[in-house]
Amino acid sequence: MTIFRCLVSRLLRCQKGNVAILFAISLIPIIGSVGMGVDLARAYAVKSRMSAALDAAALAVGSSTGTTAQLQQIGQNFFNANFPPGTITATPTVTITVNGDTITASASANVSTVFMQVVNINSLSVGAVSTVLRQITGLELAMVLDNTGSMTTNNNIAALRTAANQLVTTLFGNYTVHPTLKIGLVPYSAAVNPGSVAATLVGAGAAYDPVGLTGWKGCVVERASPNTTADTPASTALWTRYVWAPATDNNYDVTKPATILTDPNLGNGGTGPNLGCPTPITPLTNVKATLTTAINAMTAWSRGGTLGDVGMAWGFRVISPESPFPEGQPWGTPKLTKAVIMMTDGVNQVYKLTSTTGPNKVNNAVNSDYTAYGRLDQYGLVGSTTISGAQTIIDSRLAALCTAMKAKGVVIYTIIFTGTQDAATKAMYSACATDSSKFFDAPTQTDLANAFNAIAVQLSNLRVTQ
Repeated sequence: MTIFRCLVSRLLRCQKGNVAILFAISLIPIIGSVGMGVDLARAYAVKSRMSAALDAAALAVGSSTGTTAQLQQIGQNFFNANFPPGTITATPTVTITVNGDTITASASANVSTVFMQVVNINSLSVGAVSTVLRQITGLELAMVLDNTGSMTTNNNIAALRTAANQLVTTLFGNYTVHPTLKIGLVPYSAAVNPGSVAATLVGAGAAYDPVGLTGWKGCVVERASPNTTADTPASTALWTRYVWAPATDNNYDVTKPATILTDPNLGNGGTGPNLGCPTPITPLTNVKATLTTAINAMTAWSRGGTLGDVGMAWGFRVISPESPFPEGQPWGTPKLTKAVIMMTDGVNQVYKLTSTTGPNKVNNAVNSDYTAYGRLDQYGLVGSTTISGAQTIIDSRLAALCTAMKAKGVVIYTIIFTGTQDAATKAMYSACATDSSKFFDAPTQTDLANAFNAIAVQLSNLRVTQ
């Protein structure tokens, strides 16, 4: 009996078994806590990935247009690119909503658990939201677009119309009349057509006007130095009417309208007093339909050449508060950005017809076609009678314009299209842009569309607010 009591007493005093049991029991909450942490970490990882993917989706929708279904698909595509279906065993549901200038992208998903299943929690619900705001506090934009004959190649002029319309649609968003945005359009080729104000810019009986020609379309011959490409008003110096007189290389009879072939589709075979004169300038407007109509009317006009300095000068005049286009607000207006998009598919040059085309033949009596500077041997507006010399002068005028505009605070975007330009031309347009992010080398039509889209995103100030 005494021996039994001793054994029982020793057993009761023994701590070893109790410690093992207590340790085993304590592991249950420890393992549960660790397991819960692992499952929660996986859920957080999914939420974080979803948030980043939603930001990309919302920004993409903010820079796009289309029906609700189309925008939803655009958002889904960008989300999937950043969060492929099945990532971390989750396949989120994405919803895109557009309310005015606010784009909201939301996603939710169920993340399967591993350790928490022991307490009957088989999945965790996670969600994320991204909100993007289009915010144009004030913008005046001139689109200076190349409408020269080379734009007929591969129907590039149609691609330009599409890209320009897309930019307008992105910037306007849901507005048809925008409260803080105005855009102007400046088509250019060998000359520029000031449009509705043209008649007020030329004097009666101006020195350069041919006598006896009618049917003036509105293009003008530029002014003499120092006003050639300057932003000085018509009250300082007048322009003159652009009227290409009949000649061997523009073979028509002013008394016989049937000989005036003004169809731009005739290319170098076209004739008439307005040969090389593009569609009119559209002054700054906040009406989307006005811009769409003007863009869709653009067509490519052959002959004369490509005078980018003249196009840029009129872009400057369109956003300037000075006449002849007073629609622009004063320089330095608070919360207002003035910007220009300068686009070309070639190099600055004065052209001369070199072969028989339709009724037109080579004109050995002149040094060039007719342009906004007249012929190179006419008015002394270029300062050179050779095509190569003229190119150097035109390029230098464009570079000087870019410098003057940036000094005024104008934000300049430049696009060179088709990839045919030489290194010097690319460098010139790159230097013209406000900075390297605003210069676009667009060899293809897709690249052209992407360039306009990128500019629209920058100008619309898309930003993630949540």
